[in-house]
Amino acid sequence: MAADLVGIILPVEREDFEWSLANNAPLQSALENFSGQIVYHMPSHKLLRLAKTTGLSLRPKSSCVPVQVFTDSSGKTGKAIVTWKDESGWQTLEARESGSAQMVELKAVAMAFQEFSQVPLNVVTDSAYVTDIARRLDCSLLKVISNVALFQLLKALWSAIQALVHRYYVLHIRSHTNLPGFIVEGNARAGRLANSAWVAPQPDMAAQAKAWHDFFHQRAHTLQKQLNLMPTKARDIVSSC
Repeated sequence: MAADLVGIILPVEREDFEWSLANNAPLQSALENFSGQIVYHMPSHKLLRLAKTTGLSLRPKSSCVPVQVFTDSSGKTGKAIVTWKDESGWQTLEARESGSAQMVELKAVAMAFQEFSQVPLNVVTDSAYVTDIARRLDCSLLKVISNVALFQLLKALWSAIQALVHRYYVLHIRSHTNLPGFIVEGNARAGRLANSAWVAPQPDMAAQAKAWHDFFHQRAHTLQKQLNLMPTKARDIVSSC
């Protein structure tokens, strides 16, 4: 004949188990008629002992809340973009990061968490790689890796997530989609900002031609040939000297 359990030993902290019990319906059903004793005992494994000194918690900070912040990046331009819309219109944060597109995207997402650490945060990105990392990083431990630049980005993102006051959600969206809606609009805007090419300022040819004539005192025909000016423009510059 089967007998009820006398006790259960759990390898977690008491407050973490109580939170899990309050937020997990299957766990509540499993323990509904349990009348034994629950003992909380952390195992002696060195990784689990870190919980007493690092403040790790089993309570996730992820939640499904409406989206508001969009990130994107470009490995070609090195731009890391964070953009969002508030009462006054679209706002943008921009930074530069060398490396692959994934590393630049990590920089962008870390910027978003750092900028909005005091409010509920919802990040939209078209990088599946960064989405997967950001969703798991809140309850993860970092290990030093040989790629120093990548480790520093992961550490910055991990630290920013741990410093959050409210919950966050990271949504992955496919890039270059024509579907309607605010999410697609925000993602497209972030993509345009990240991939926009830098355009060099165009020189003022009239001012340059005048400066050349003031120094060299060329004739109108010579000035026209040197700077590819219209004949009338070259004559006007010479006559005004």
